Amino acid sequence: MKDRFLVTTALENTWPSDARPVLFLGEWCRLYSKKDCWLDMDAEVVPYHWDDRGKLYQDYEYLQALFERLLIELTVELNNIHDVDHTSRHWRILIGPWLMVFLSIIYDRWECLHKAIDTYSIEKTIVYDGPDLKYVPQSMEHFSVLAKTDEWNHVIYSSILKFINFDKTLAVNSLGAKDEKISIALPTRRNILSKIKKMLFASTSFFSRANNYFFIEPYLSLPDLVKLQVKLGQIPVIYQGKNYANFTLSCNSRSWQLRGFKSSNKFEEFAREIIPAQLPLTYLEGYKKLISQVRNNYWPAKPKLIWTSNSFYMDDPFKSWAASKVDDGVPLIIGQHGGHYGQGLFSFTEYHELAISDRYLTWGWKNDDRKITPIGAFKKSVERKKKKHSPRSMLFLLSGTSRYSGGLISVPVSSQWIDYMDDQMAFYSGLPDKIANDTVVRLYPSDYGWSQSSRWKDKFPTSKICDRKTSFKDQLLSTKLVVSGWNSTTYLETMLSDIPTVIFWDYKYFELRPDAIASFEELKKFGIFHDTPLSASNHIKKIWDDVDEWWANEDVNIAKMRFVKKYANSDSVLDKLNSVFRDISKRN
Repeated sequence: MKDRFLVTTALENTWPSDARPVLFLGEWCRLYSKKDCWLDMDAEVVPYHWDDRGKLYQDYEYLQALFERLLIELTVELNNIHDVDHTSRHWRILIGPWLMVFLSIIYDRWECLHKAIDTYSIEKTIVYDGPDLKYVPQSMEHFSVLAKTDEWNHVIYSSILKFINFDKTLAVNSLGAKDEKISIALPTRRNILSKIKKMLFASTSFFSRANNYFFIEPYLSLPDLVKLQVKLGQIPVIYQGKNYANFTLSCNSRSWQLRGFKSSNKFEEFAREIIPAQLPLTYLEGYKKLISQVRNNYWPAKPKLIWTSNSFYMDDPFKSWAASKVDDGVPLIIGQHGGHYGQGLFSFTEYHELAISDRYLTWGWKNDDRKITPIGAFKKSVERKKKKHSPRSMLFLLSGTSRYSGGLISVPVSSQWIDYMDDQMAFYSGLPDKIANDTVVRLYPSDYGWSQSSRWKDKFPTSKICDRKTSFKDQLLSTKLVVSGWNSTTYLETMLSDIPTVIFWDYKYFELRPDAIASFEELKKFGIFHDTPLSASNHIKKIWDDVDEWWANEDVNIAKMRFVKKYANSDSVLDKLNSVFRDISKRN
């Protein structure tokens, strides 16, 4: 077996400087935009361990159990550190999103390295040996940025290699130009929306009362949010979250260890060692400042209930405040955020949302969990006005995922995106020219270093790629058919809006729970869902000359409406919310 130099990330300054044989840990190392650098290398790529999707599901269940054990240990340690006596539910609300994603990440990196070490002959690899402090996240939102970067991931790989005493290493104390600081850069649109919300809160906060219903990022449109509060007999208030401060890391704050349950393997020993080192500053050094900030945010002292469909994940100030109110007996209501919920075989996010909530509001689906209350889709459907000329184009929606895996969910993970992209290209290749020429491709807004546009244009140089300045809603108004190849929110929105829709994906990467399979198989009978790209393109060839006739077919309509009622119901959503919230507040 040939000795190879192990490359763990796309950072070229951690690659060998000569022509020696290389072992890439995964496809995330090989940026398409830099293919001239690696195309002619004597190189192999380690097969991705989670290409065995059965292993992925088993690992998900293992990590879920480990998460629960470590949460108990963190509850004890953080209570001691901060001299408080919070319940594990309190800490679950605050640190749960970080812990579940972080555990998934380090386990993936651990397994990737061990597969490389166990399968190949490794000559050398470069590890980072500089100060780890600069790669500790400030907050959950900062962590979500760091975890997608080559620099942070190289630090994690280095930490694992040091922990297992892998001795074939060369140490560096810098990772290049980006080494100094990686900060949160919010898109301009989000900054503008944040300013608008801040102005709305400033203008309505005068009407806030100590016992208000508290709604923040509920996924309702602003008009519907106002209408709901009026229905509840409350003067409308628009609450806003996320107001971060910067904290200074202290080594003294991180000299503790997790203890309690006995580690059953080396990975668990590593997890217990790295968690105190990587816990976001807002939960340690910045905790007192976080609590002070929460106390001064002018939110209700004794709300009737708290409802959000979004802030439970990234918004640390909100999570801290909500956890303290839950301690006081205030009900926490979580609303479904989008697609995949109630359908996918597994999702760490859905698991967390159900665990922290007193009531969980879905878009229509239900199961045996008594917390779950079917309400309907909170988002407004798009209303297409009749035009003099019928729309001609097809809108083809592409999706994406980070090169480095994050929280576990039954969709393509990490380098499996390449297989997903191959399926999208196979679908487009199956279209006759007259349809392809009338197709607009809308790329995923976050590229994650995959170079979507270049890959697509290299394969289809004459294809039309959507200008991102055109909003999704505006594009829908002039589209006669929407095609989506990812289990997400968009196709639910288009079906809810009664826009002709075709969806397709490979069951291998988009595993469904048993009761959802029957729903998709019914859609499959009538051409709405397909499990291969060529089946989808062949169906579109058949219906293209009169898409509306197919969509209006009685059998198609029955299947579509049955599916929408279960997964994106729009009937009397505000009235249902009004009734549920009044009932919860009375019981409380």
